This record gives sequence, C-alpha cells and structure tokens, in this order.
Amino acid sequence: MAKYKYTLALITDGRQILMLNRFKPPYPGLWNGIGGKVETGETPLAAGCREIMEETTITADEYTMAQLGVIDWYVNGEFRDGIYLFRALLHTPISHSRYPQWMREGILQPYRADWLTRSDNTGVVPDVQRIIPEILAADQLYVETNFEAERLTHFALLDPVQVMRDTDGNLL
Repeated sequence: MAKYKYTLALITDGRQILMLNRFKPPYPGLWNGIGGKVETGETPLAAGCREIMEETTITADEYTMAQLGVIDWYVNGEFRDGIYLFRALLHTPISHSRYPQWMREGILQPYRADWLTRSDNTGVVPDVQRIIPEILAADQLYVETNFEAERLTHFALLDPVQVMRDTDGNLL
C-alpha cells in the first residue's frame, strides 16, 4: 500500500522533457511533469505508469522507469502529502511531429531542460522547475517543499536514504 497520494514523472529522451500545460487545477496554465493520484491498492510505480499512459498515451514498453524518491509537500508549514518522483527514459527520441498535442488533461510539448529551468521562466510549476536537474541526474531523491499563497518559499534536498523502500528497492 502506498504511503503517499501523488506521483510525478518527468518523461525524457535524454535531450528534452515532455511537459504538460494543465487545463485545470492544480497549476492551470503552467508546465508540469506527468502525474496524479495513487489509486487504492496500487503501487507507486503502477500509479506512475498509469498516469503516463492516461495523460500522454505513451505505454510502459516505450520507456524505462526509475523510482527516484519523494517530495514531502508542505503548505503554510503544514504537511499536506507526499509525491513519488519518477524519471521515464524513452527508448526513442521525442518526435516533434507529434507535438504540441492536445490531451484530456492539457497540452503536451517537449522542451529542453535549460529552457524549463531558467530563473526568468515563470511558466513552469515552481517546485518542478527546481527539481528538474535533480530528476535528470540523480538515482535517489528526497525533497522537502513549502508553499505559501501558491508561492514556493522552501525547497531542500534531504538525505535520500530516509525514503522508505521495500527489499526490492521499490518505493513504499
């Protein structure tokens, strides 16, 4: 059984990241990774793969998924929930002929990491913008964030050894 309610995956071909500009909350109009809620009885990994399929139509045989860790998410200093973090490495390059693509949840479009992480780029969800380099480079992550009035006020990388995993290394 999953400890937290949410997943977030960055889908990359090693050059670009496929981002979703959401139509509805949270963060409508901002570029975000792919994710959503963990359903009852679902593992975090299964939830991450299902969300990728639902939001992009990309199937699990088209990428290799890495289970990286979690974000502990606070709002006004109060723990809200956690978000399981994943990196989905595509087996083939992203084809620009497919994008932009309108999906049920929003518009899919690939971007380079250097554009997404620019400090003057206000069109990306703030904590996602800060964690992109870490998701692309790290094998394990543990992040703590705090938002006040939808503004990111705290972002910290913590010791990833503290993230709970089963004996096979799967996130709990």
